Order: sequence, then structure tokens, then C-alpha cells
Amino acid sequence: MKTIGFSTSVTSKKFLTLTFLISGTLSWIFITYFALEDVFRSITGNVTWAYAGKALFMSIGAIFALIGASLTQKINRRKILWIWITIGVLSTALLAVVQGTILGLLVSLLLGVSLGLGFPSCMSFLAESTLIEERARVAGAIILETFIIVSVSVLAYSILKVGVLGLILLSVGIRATSYIALSLDSCDKQTTLKEKTVSWRKVLERKDFALYLIPWLMFNICSGLIYLVWNGLSDDYSSILNIGSTLHYLVAGIFGFIAGLAADRSGHGRKQLIIVGMIILGVSFALLGVFPSTISVLVYLISSGIAWGFLIVVFTAVPGDLALPESKEKFYALGAVIPFAIYFAIIGVIDFLYLSVQASASVLSSTLSIILFLSVIPILKAEETLPESAIRHQKMKKHIEELEKTIKETK
Repeated sequence: MKTIGFSTSVTSKKFLTLTFLISGTLSWIFITYFALEDVFRSITGNVTWAYAGKALFMSIGAIFALIGASLTQKINRRKILWIWITIGVLSTALLAVVQGTILGLLVSLLLGVSLGLGFPSCMSFLAESTLIEERARVAGAIILETFIIVSVSVLAYSILKVGVLGLILLSVGIRATSYIALSLDSCDKQTTLKEKTVSWRKVLERKDFALYLIPWLMFNICSGLIYLVWNGLSDDYSSILNIGSTLHYLVAGIFGFIAGLAADRSGHGRKQLIIVGMIILGVSFALLGVFPSTISVLVYLISSGIAWGFLIVVFTAVPGDLALPESKEKFYALGAVIPFAIYFAIIGVIDFLYLSVQASASVLSSTLSIILFLSVIPILKAEETLPESAIRHQKMKKHIEELEKTIKETK
């Protein structure tokens, strides 16, 4: 069977399945989150409730990620995915017809269910479909696709003026593409041993998993808290924030793809990329605090996009690398979905408290930089998740390529 490029054993059909399942879901999350502000403005006339809806969307998503991961021991994965996608399509479509604050918040709750319920199963399918030495490359390609879709959608909304209804219909269509994945592949759970129930405590007791989880949590928390600085900025920054946000997504996609290749093929594994990503974000925080200006805001948004590209790809692969065979969903719920949901929930809460809670760029940025640099310490103590044999193979391959190049140059 034909395989995709960049040297993986994943077939084209399997990659398409992963694309529609994961990229379709991630794109839907970003676009729906982006759309909620204008949706609530149109249905309630009060944008403040949009921020409550955003926080509810992500908070419920985190809770149902835990519930969904637990249900995989009792319900077939394909059935969970069908239910999950359907709730997502229907709840997103409801945004076009609901009126009033209460109904709007109820739909936000349903959106949260449709975020969390099947996402751990979706990500565990990625882990089962890829070899450990190629997982980051596949994740990088999917992340690139995701942020291209998000960037194009945001541009279509802001430049082509498709309107709120157009954005909702676009989000519905993107969410519905995940049905294509189920038509291409059964997505059934692969088992090579008798399933056992693994407790959440046992997952958290995995030392290396905890060491990797701490910096990822800190990265998401700090990235969310920096929005306190945006609350204190004047309207003069609005245009640069809009431009920078689009660049942020594009840069995250490009560097996510680069990070995926590097994480599998550089001969250094995952840890180095995590450290580099944390340092890049920490330095960008520091610059934002020392030189607060439109230029520093733009530099921050671009450099934070690089950091996000590095981290989101690596932490798409790491839970699958570390997971016990019978508990991939629980590892992904705790290691991928929860931190991601915390980031968005923090932004929603900060926006809800808009103008009542602000922070000095110099003080907050310096504090967050220190926290990020300290968060590197657990990674230094963690074991590399990419097998030593794979790292040695890549180093040997690189050495041979350099030797062949030298021989050709000497002829």
C-alpha cells in the first residue's frame, strides 16, 4: 500500500483517517472558540456572557475528557467516536438558532461535552496507528494542516466578511469531516492482551509522565495568564493583535511540522525540543515586559507561535510514548486534553473579568518567565521517550550521510 511522505510507514488511507479525525477536531475547537464571542453578542447583545461561555466550553471539555477516557473500558471506541462527532455537529449547529443567555450557556455546555468525550479515544487512535519513532512526524503534519485551516477560516471571517452565520456553518462543516474518518477506517481499538482497568492514580504514579506533565501544564497556564496584559492594552494595539494572532497560528503550524521532523529524526529525541520551546516562550515573555510596544507584542505573538508549534507536537506524541498499552486514553486525557483546556479556560475567565483584572506587563512577564525557566527542571530529570535504539539509528544515518557528502566533495 502507498505510504505518506517524510519516511513513515503510515499508509495514505490511515493518514487521511487521522487527518479528518484529529485535524478536523482541533480546527473545530479553535474556530468555535473564536466564534463564540460574536455568537453571544448576536444572541444576547452582551459580549460578557461569551467569555463565560468560553470558560464553560473548556471546563466541561476537561471534565468529559476524564469521563470519556473511563468509558473506553465499557464502550466500543468507534461507538464513542460516532456519538462524540454527532454531539459536536449538532451543538455547533444550535449556535445558529439559539436565542438568550441561558440557552447560549447550555449550548456551550454541550460544546464542552463534544470536545472532551471522544478526544482521548481520538488521540489514542493516533498512538496505535504510528510507530514511536514516527509519531511526532505524523503529529507535525496534522498540526500544520490544523493551523492552515484555522488561519484561512479567521482570514475568511475578517476579510471576506462571511459573518457569524457563515463562521458557524464553516465550523459545522469542519466538525462533520470527522465522519469521513469513520468511513475510511473502523477506528476499532487494537488489543494484544486482555484489557485491564488502570486507575487514574496508577497513571499519575508514572514518574516520567508526571515529569513531562508539569512543564506542559505550566506552559499552558503561563500562556493563558499573559492575557491579563492584553486587558491593559489600549485600542491602539487592536490591529497589531489581529495581525499577530493570524501570524501566530501560521508560525505554530510551520514550526510544528519542523518540530515533528526534528523530534523523530534529529537524533536528540523529544526532550530537547521541549526545553527549546520553553526557553523561547520565556524569552518572549521577558522581552514583552522590558520593551512594551506594538513591535514587542508582534514579536511575542510570532515567537510564542514557534514555542506552541514545538510543544503541541511533542505533547501530541509523548502521552502515546509513555502510555501503558491498556490506558492510552487516560494518558491523553491528563497529558494533552486537560492542559489544553486549562489554557483556553483561563483566557475565558480573564476575558469575563475584562477591565476589572489587569496586570503590569513588566511584572507579570518577568514572573511568568521565571516560572517557565524553572519548569524546565523536571524535563531534565525525565527519561527520553524516544527509544535509544531509534536515536542511535538516526545519529548513524546522519553520520553516513555526512560521510557520503564528504566523499563526493573530495572526488
